[in-house]
Amino acid sequence: MKNDMNTINEIIKIIGESQLTEISIEEKEFKLFIKKPKLILEESVEEVEEIEETEEVAITKEIKEIISESVGRFYYIDKDEKPMITMGMIVKKGQKVGYVEAIGIKTDIKSEFDGEIKEISVKNGEVAEYGKVLVKIGE
Repeated sequence: MKNDMNTINEIIKIIGESQLTEISIEEKEFKLFIKKPKLILEESVEEVEEIEETEEVAITKEIKEIISESVGRFYYIDKDEKPMITMGMIVKKGQKVGYVEAIGIKTDIKSEFDGEIKEISVKNGEVAEYGKVLVKIGE
């Protein structure tokens, strides 16, 4: 197996689409361990019933998330110390907001939405797992 990003991304995609929760691959000079994060959704039936009974409509601004599609370190401050994004910054769809770097290969992360940076969920240089929220964008 070549230790390139295409192979790693394909393995991640397979895990994401399957019932598998983790995979470990070892070769001579290559070792890969991927574990699918557990998604915990907690809903109280009482809360849902209470909301239905009140029939109140809450007006909220929609928050959209930019999700990591690969595993590696997320950077939004480039090597020249210039941040690509900051809190409150307005971004356009297709604008580069950072990159994920793994085994020396950089994968650009581009905004899929127009909006304002509401939260940067991963610190610069921190490991980003597949499916992890990197940035939250609001209207």
